[in-house]
Amino acid sequence: MTFRLLLLGCLLVNYSNSYAQQGNYKFNNFGNRSILLSGNVTGSVTDIGLTFYNPSRLTEVENTGFAFNARAYQLSSVKISNIFVDESNISSTNFSGVPSMAGGTFKLFGTRFAYSFISKNRIDNNLGYSSDILTDKILEIYPEAEAYRVSTNLRSKIKEDWFGLTWAKAINDDLSLGISLFGSTYDYNGGSNIDHTIQATDNNVAFYQNTIGFSQKSYGLFVKVGANYNFTNFDLGLNVNLPYLEVDSDGRFNYNKVISGTGEDLDQFYTYGYTNLAASRREPLGVSLGAGIPIGKGKLHLNIDYINGLSGYNRLVIPSIDIGEDDLTPVVFSEERRDVFNFGAGIEIYINDRFKSFASFTTDNNAFVKSANIFDLSSDDSREVNIGEDFIHYSIGLDLKLNFASVIFGVTYTNSNTEFINPLDLLPTGIDPNDNSIATIDYSRWQFVVGLEIPVLEKINPIKSKE
Repeated sequence: MTFRLLLLGCLLVNYSNSYAQQGNYKFNNFGNRSILLSGNVTGSVTDIGLTFYNPSRLTEVENTGFAFNARAYQLSSVKISNIFVDESNISSTNFSGVPSMAGGTFKLFGTRFAYSFISKNRIDNNLGYSSDILTDKILEIYPEAEAYRVSTNLRSKIKEDWFGLTWAKAINDDLSLGISLFGSTYDYNGGSNIDHTIQATDNNVAFYQNTIGFSQKSYGLFVKVGANYNFTNFDLGLNVNLPYLEVDSDGRFNYNKVISGTGEDLDQFYTYGYTNLAASRREPLGVSLGAGIPIGKGKLHLNIDYINGLSGYNRLVIPSIDIGEDDLTPVVFSEERRDVFNFGAGIEIYINDRFKSFASFTTDNNAFVKSANIFDLSSDDSREVNIGEDFIHYSIGLDLKLNFASVIFGVTYTNSNTEFINPLDLLPTGIDPNDNSIATIDYSRWQFVVGLEIPVLEKINPIKSKE
């Protein structure tokens, strides 16, 4: 049916945005200079981003006192071409804030500590579409149609916050070890609603409504263990991200379906609401290796990252439901990830005592084999659509040192182009599976970054950089 085309098209736009932040591990970076170096700082981080990238580097930097990423903004656009029908396009442009970080360092009992707050994920998409146009496609399927109206709304919202404490210890003049412990709160909810109305030439009116909603909450711990070694001509850093330790979780799911005005044999009404569902969130083991190589008064930053895959599991365990088919309809909300390697490089160029410039790039390969999406469950031939995009991120910027603070300016750019097989064809007989037609997704994002570091504690407890 036509409403399925509109629903799935909007879902593709919506979820390609939402899942980029969950299936691509370097989609967002944290710490002022770390952002401009595209996160290639495992062996060279010099800002509060060390709590995220390598906690052992806490012994290598000056006391930052307090630092935060100012409220940066991003402009992103998605365009899907040849979705279901050749030469058709669906596009979306969004201007919003980006996740940020704040924190600082202090010394207690002769040992370095840092505290940090990271707004790890911020997604809030709400897409709507409506149409009352009778097209040839609709008339081929419903030849008696005289008036037509469809409206759909897709919602996806993720809020994830990390609260962390970092400790580091210099084992000797060259070797340092550190650990970061983050408490995490994760709230993911979304859903879809579609109304489909057709009036026939005899004035009979048929109405279809399909509503799906879900939520998943998770509370747990992330642990990062880091090491740093100062060689004669460069620094080498290692960071291990341990798998997510879930402490508590909760899930909910609701489904409503109404078909009216089609006759006693076809009219339907189903409604389901489940709370306290078994829920699970998993994040895999990751290992990063990085080097900081001085070049005059500047520095070359190199990084390689490996993230382990995840075998298939259910994000939510939802009972099968009866929606008028011969058998109960399973509700699948599962996820599976592959192993991922990423690499990148950044350059830090000394201009004078007040100015440094930065430029960098990094790969960001998508990990999803299966992603937890919910589509219209009322069709036996609807099937899971997984859209994974591989990104390349680029960044440039300036570091301006003032007498009382350091100000960071920068721009990042991301783009990708992905092909996938259209899952369904719109035919006169209805919607059928498709294994041949190719659609494409073009994605781009600009981020505009301003950060501020105020070393308010440096005069009380000065700690000089070893660089």
